[in-house]
Amino acid sequence: MKKLILALLALSTLAPEIAHAQATEPTCLFKNYDNYNIPYRIPAITLTRKGHLLAAVDRRYCYLDIGFGRIDITARTSRDNGRTWSPDTVIQRGSGIEGSKDCGYGDLAMVADRTSNRVLCMSVTGNVIYIKGTRANPNRIARWYSPDGGRSWTRAEDVTDAFYQMLPHTRTMFIGSGRIMQSRIVRKDKYYRLYCSVLTRTQMGEEDVACNYVIYSDDFGQNWQLLGATTMDGKDSPCVGGDEPKTEELPNGDVILSSRKWYGRYFNVFHFNDISRDQESGSWGTCVASHDVEGGIRVGANSCNGEILLVDAEEVATKRHVKLMMQSLPFGEGRLDVGIYYKEIIPNGIYSPRAFAAHWTRGLQVSHTSSAYSTMIQQKDRRIAFFWEERENKNGYDMVYQPLTIEEITQGKYR
Repeated sequence: MKKLILALLALSTLAPEIAHAQATEPTCLFKNYDNYNIPYRIPAITLTRKGHLLAAVDRRYCYLDIGFGRIDITARTSRDNGRTWSPDTVIQRGSGIEGSKDCGYGDLAMVADRTSNRVLCMSVTGNVIYIKGTRANPNRIARWYSPDGGRSWTRAEDVTDAFYQMLPHTRTMFIGSGRIMQSRIVRKDKYYRLYCSVLTRTQMGEEDVACNYVIYSDDFGQNWQLLGATTMDGKDSPCVGGDEPKTEELPNGDVILSSRKWYGRYFNVFHFNDISRDQESGSWGTCVASHDVEGGIRVGANSCNGEILLVDAEEVATKRHVKLMMQSLPFGEGRLDVGIYYKEIIPNGIYSPRAFAAHWTRGLQVSHTSSAYSTMIQQKDRRIAFFWEERENKNGYDMVYQPLTIEEITQGKYR
């Protein structure tokens, strides 16, 4: 009997590792042109305090990007690490009324608070195409919440004016879709700080220039401030010429900006002067193109949104505990072959943008066909919830989820 008990204990101890080793097939969460005969786009995913996954997308009744007509945001939930999913639920419904502020909601950015049951959603809203936005009639910004981990949702609130007041020289903007990043270090009162980033069209002299800015909130999205910007005229942008941006935090609390570009990413790093005493003061470095540095990320001829994510891992050969940064992108010539790059991060190391952009390793190629935007979050079971757009035919993208182990992503080097 004693031997049997010991054997059962050994099996129970190994069970998580056995589960991690098992390959899991992709799951199509939103099938393009399903019963609604409507296309989907733009994946967002988050993990609630209770360990539930919440995946959300655009349901595009207008068939095109936000600004062209009605778009709803619809979501599904998993309470068992992605094995099963709830039916889809509309969490914000566009009116479809031409010219209205609530005509459509799209390009969702989302975060679940790690210390409460609240979930925050930020999206583009209205009936204006991004590139055609003006100061008088810009891309609008909406905010709404779930108080209970995604079971119910508030009605969207238009918060456009507050964002444009931060950037007086910007004529139109939107928040980068996917994951809003919550700090592991900076906490003010009830909440850990949120970071996300915006793509703007900003007037720099006679030129109308694409610029990125990073914004942060210490009250879970009620109020936002610019990180490291003073003039707001584009000259202080951490990434002039960048496209859709994402943010992540280094182990020492410094902030990474990762921005979409052709053939790779732009990277910049905000370094705090002394984060233990002052969580605002610091400076941005000089933005670097990833394919211009030794061992930097270089992909084929595509410009596409992806996700950046920091995780804890262990080097298999040495059993050394490490920090890994992951960046997802299409690998191919065009929007094809979505996969994940990774690099080991020095704990508490101070990185220049050039040092951060160097020496990445190409990891798992997740998709082997036409594929585009992707996002990811770490699940309660430590696997990476990977959520991306994949096209099987010319009609549009399916929205596909797959849980991946760190060992799979790094092809056996880390776990």
